[in-house]
Amino acid sequence: MRTFICLLGFICCLSSYSQSNSLSEQLWERVQNCYSLFEDVNEDGVPEYNKIDDVKNGYLKVFGDWPTCGCSCNSTVGAYKDVKGSYTLLQKEEFLCEWKKEISSNKELNKILPENFGIHLFSNKEEIHSNSEYAIFFLDIDIPRTGTETKFTLRLIPFGILKKQSNSIITYGYSQENPEKDGWNSQVELISEIKYMVTKMVDQNTISFLLKKEYDSINIDDKKHIEQKIIGQDSWGYFKSFDELAEKLIILKNAYDVYAQLDFMSVLMRWDKEKGRFQIKSKSDKPKNMSFKEFLLENVFWEPIC
Repeated sequence: MRTFICLLGFICCLSSYSQSNSLSEQLWERVQNCYSLFEDVNEDGVPEYNKIDDVKNGYLKVFGDWPTCGCSCNSTVGAYKDVKGSYTLLQKEEFLCEWKKEISSNKELNKILPENFGIHLFSNKEEIHSNSEYAIFFLDIDIPRTGTETKFTLRLIPFGILKKQSNSIITYGYSQENPEKDGWNSQVELISEIKYMVTKMVDQNTISFLLKKEYDSINIDDKKHIEQKIIGQDSWGYFKSFDELAEKLIILKNAYDVYAQLDFMSVLMRWDKEKGRFQIKSKSDKPKNMSFKEFLLENVFWEPIC
């Protein structure tokens, strides 16, 4: 009998070790896209990077940079256990020079987020109105090292990175690889000049006249600046016409109109082991009340890093 009990204990320990080891392998496998970029600077056979390795508690983060252009990446993954003992892995990755951010899972995200998850959860209004054909927000996450309560936050996609939406203005990933035209003069560079234009404006009504395409009503000094620096043959060649400039400005105005309808930017969620998905616990972080001009000046535009 004693031999049987000892054998049973050994099997249980072996099974526990096997599961732990398997989880560690799964976590390390998911961070390979970032980890593989780190270089052996000292030629000692060890890549230079930082890590928070707490795989026994289902958490792993690797981060660091490399000499080329000072580029960097970070990758964080956490494990959420259900009642059956299986793990849902939730991950966030960021690659600085590629202007790339992404969240992912070993399961479909819509299967682990609350049912009917969408932009309406961030507002007290019954419906959010949007005229945008592009995704506006990136769903950011703070993966906890201890516990399972997880904060999900809406972040504006950097202005100039245009990603056509697929049934939602919230995206789970974006990158700068979305040019509408070939060569360096891509879509992202076009829109970045809008911020420069706004900083030089003399008349606060110029933005409104551009949006309404009432170009003859624009302040003479502002119109001269736009013609010389933003559009036309004598400019830097960013926009071909006032109409093209107006269309890009309308894209940003559509984003602002949605932002202005929100009441919260973050949702704290708890992990439901029974259902194997997240459930909303609370909402927080009210969006800042700002004008469209402030919206343009205070948020991030894409710009070349390398």
